[in-house]
Parts: sequence; C-alpha cells; structure tokens
Amino acid sequence: MAALLTIKQLEKSFTKGNPVVTINSLSLQRGSILAVVGESGSGKTTLMRLIAGLETPTRGTIAINDAIVSNDKTFVSPENRQIGMVFQDYALFPHLTLYKNVAYGLSKSQDINARVSEVLQLVGLEGYEERYPHQLSGGQQQRVALARALAPEPELLILDEPFSNLDASLKLQLRNEVFSILKSTNVTALFVTHDIEDAIAIADEIVVLKDGHIKQQGNAETLYKAPENLYIASLFSAVLELNEIRLKSFGITPEKGKHYGIRQCDFLVNQECSCMAQATIVKSAFQGGHYVNTLRIPNGNVLNCISQQKLGGIVNIGFQRETLLTFENPEHT
Repeated sequence: MAALLTIKQLEKSFTKGNPVVTINSLSLQRGSILAVVGESGSGKTTLMRLIAGLETPTRGTIAINDAIVSNDKTFVSPENRQIGMVFQDYALFPHLTLYKNVAYGLSKSQDINARVSEVLQLVGLEGYEERYPHQLSGGQQQRVALARALAPEPELLILDEPFSNLDASLKLQLRNEVFSILKSTNVTALFVTHDIEDAIAIADEIVVLKDGHIKQQGNAETLYKAPENLYIASLFSAVLELNEIRLKSFGITPEKGKHYGIRQCDFLVNQECSCMAQATIVKSAFQGGHYVNTLRIPNGNVLNCISQQKLGGIVNIGFQRETLLTFENPEHT
C-alpha cells in the first residue's frame, strides 16, 4: 500500500532552545487511520500544524501523495495541501446554517447541493440543513464539522482531539460513528489525541509522542503486549515498577540492565501462580466495578493491586511470569 503522507528529518524549534518536535521518519498509508497519542506538551499539536501547513518547519521534508509540500525550498500553503481539518472546538460559523457551514469550502464548479446532501446523509444529519450550530447538540456539531471537512474530498483528514468536549456516554457513541464514517469513505486520516482509548477505538496504527519524539509505533495490541518502556505500558493501565527488592519478594532474580513492571490488573490474589508472595492488606477501596488494594509485602514495600472483591487481612499475592513486563529502556512518565 502506497504512503499518502511521508515525513523525513522533520524538526521544529520556536526559540534557540531544544526543538519541540523531532521526527526522523513517519509515514501514513493511503486509506488508513493513524493516531498520534501524547500528553500535553508532547508536540502532537505542533506536528499536526506542521503537516497542515499552519506552521513552518525549521528543517525536514513533508510530502503528500509524493508531492513535497514543505522542505527548505518549498512551502505549499494550507489551502493547497488538500487537507481537511476537524478542530477540537469544531470551529463552526455560528451565523451560518448547517448547509452553509458544510458548503463553505466547496468549489463553485462542483454540484454543491448534491455534495452537501451526500455528506449530511453520511453523518446522519439530513433534514437539518437550515439549523444553526447553537441549535445542535455537541455530538451533532461534531458531525457537522466532520461533514464540512469531508465535503471537498480531501486527500488527508486531520482530527484534533475530536472527542475531548463530549461526555463519556456520547464519546463512546461518536467514536463508533466516526470510525464507521472514515472507513466507509476510505479517507486517510490523522487523529490527534491524549486519550489512548480514543486511539484504540479509531486507529489502525498508533504513534506515541513524548517530548517531541516518537517513542513507539504500532497497532494497539503490539503497544499493549510489547511496550518498549514504562511510559508506553502505563498509557493502557496502571503499571507498578518492580525494583530488585520487590522482584526478589516474588522469587525473581533480575537480569543486569533489565527493568521490570507489572500491570496492577495482572496481580492474582489467593491463586496458584508462578511468582508469589504473602502480603498484608492495608486498605481496600471500591472504585466502581473493582477494588484498588494497598498492601504490604514482607520486605516492607507497599504496592497496589486490583481485585474484584474487597480484601482484608493476610493474602497470597502474585502473578504469572509471562505477564511480567521487561524493558531495555526504563523511561518513566
């Protein structure tokens, strides 16, 4: 499959200090959805703006459809990059009807009525043409923003934190709807988010960005099962770092140069397992659907684990050796 977006040796600095983004190589295959996941300050918004042409790189090359849109000699303006944008706050025109919002970016040479009708049907808003943004719910406004971005048939669609302003139940519904829409149109999409659950629900592949650098790239299963460090592992669930003292409590001798962790949900309580220790429950707190337990193991170390029942007294706690996470790189959050 051919790459629609290709990035090489990309760097962006706003001052003479360290670059806020340094991407050696990144590509996005045609028809696929790539999520860029990162915490605040990771550089994900800057990367998105560089691709869209809203920022100028310090150095490096960005190509769309094998055509260079940015390097040291070329800079194609945003409106000529064939990129559609869905902004975090939707950026709808409050004084325009839904129809006019969607039609705004369409060429007069197109059959505007037919195209607006087509994309509104796609997002489930046919019949809403004469309503204004303030007359729509948050989910409907997001779908209008998506329809407007899709209407000109862009080569690349960029979605900037599209679910961050929605409540939890609506977010679940909209994630499924957006995924279906993107796949039904076979649009190539770059999805920027701080929420790994959004990325898992939408993306074919995930890039984890931290301090302006790509820390790991792969599908959700790869990142979950084979995280390269504690930071990647902790994106999916709470992870406890296991130092030498803790490891030996569970009968494990660490290898030199290796770093270890265990997901709190992988602890087993009062069950047979390959790595086990006795522990005293300090606290068992209900967290809605499960309990978070604070316990003390024989060496005096305190750790947390998750269980489905409230725990108390002395228990046997452990894990299966295959669930132990092993890292060459100890990088933390």
